[in-house]
Amino acid sequence: MIVSLQDKFFHMLSINPKEISTGKLHGYLLGAVAPRPIAFASTIDENGNPNLSPFSFFNVFGSNPPTMIFSPARRVRGNTTKHTLQNVEKIKEVVINVVNYEIVQQLSLIHISEPTRPY
Repeated sequence: MIVSLQDKFFHMLSINPKEISTGKLHGYLLGAVAPRPIAFASTIDENGNPNLSPFSFFNVFGSNPPTMIFSPARRVRGNTTKHTLQNVEKIKEVVINVVNYEIVQQLSLIHISEPTRPY
């Protein structure tokens, strides 16, 4: 498909997910919806330890009933899961907190610098 917009031509990119790497597909998906909302998913593990983790694969899907969804999918790098998914699978409870503009930069810094805890 070729789209003309005031004499500028754009080619539509077609992607077959089976023909590209998971990392490349992940990048396309991240860029497909922008700006993406960010959520803090709050969980506890079976020992009562709290966990707060950011998720950009998150959105509101309905208001009646109120439905917010986040995707604790496997990491592209290493094919591992976050503690959030492990906690939800055991405790069956999660609180979704919406990140506002005032704390988005702090959230980003925490996410980068926080080492993986061994619990």
